[in-house]
Amino acid sequence: MTQLQLSVLLSLICVATLALMGYRPYIDEFRGRTRQTVAAFLLIGILAMVVFFPVTAFGEAEEIDLQTVWLPALLAGHIVLVAFLLVWWRLRGDVSAGQFFHLSAAHVWDNLRRGLATGAGGWLLTIMVTGVATAFAGMSGGVGETAEIPPVMVWLAALPISSKLIIVVAAMTVEEAFFRGFLQPRIGLFLSSVMFALSHFSYGLPVMIIGVFTISLIIGRIFARSGDLLPCIIAHGVFDAVQLLVILPLAVRMWPGPAGVVSVLSAPHW
Repeated sequence: MTQLQLSVLLSLICVATLALMGYRPYIDEFRGRTRQTVAAFLLIGILAMVVFFPVTAFGEAEEIDLQTVWLPALLAGHIVLVAFLLVWWRLRGDVSAGQFFHLSAAHVWDNLRRGLATGAGGWLLTIMVTGVATAFAGMSGGVGETAEIPPVMVWLAALPISSKLIIVVAAMTVEEAFFRGFLQPRIGLFLSSVMFALSHFSYGLPVMIIGVFTISLIIGRIFARSGDLLPCIIAHGVFDAVQLLVILPLAVRMWPGPAGVVSVLSAPHW
């Protein structure tokens, strides 16, 4: 069985399990058997590609050839998510774009401030949780002394600031629109956060997944309270900007890895 086939199978099992739990957006949001069928296939497909394919590719980020990594390819998943959201919205045809994406012009400044505070506070809390998880894993022997940072992390750290900002903007808008704006109202905060964490599995860093799950719960809680996606987008952007612009470069330089790390960091990337 190929990775893609396994991803589709896991997605089918997931959607079937969600249906048994009463979560059937492809039925509840559409009239007519044809639209419901199309929506069901859309949901299975997007979960297979965005959530379960990274699970089946666990650890593959450690095997990536840095010379072949291309920034647009890194954003391919975000493009697929945008296409899915637009197709689902148009297929429904009964809600405005603002309603579907949970964005409004009301309380913009309050939402901006809430997003900034959530991003900063969420980052601190996530670092604390990740630190505890790392310490526990170290005491239990779950972290090897010779573990190496995945090459894709090295590559990300070496990107120019402009490229990093593109990644941050894409992640904060598209990922929030899907995992918070689309999934959370349909399957709940906990399950949408689990899927958000699973979507980062290909990096092969279990402790990192704990951090991703933590920040997802924090941002998801803000969305549950406000009903607006803007503070979530801002919070996600703050978190990713700190990680990508500050923490990751420092971590790569301090990580006990191969000598090639230094040359990668000093080379231009696009």
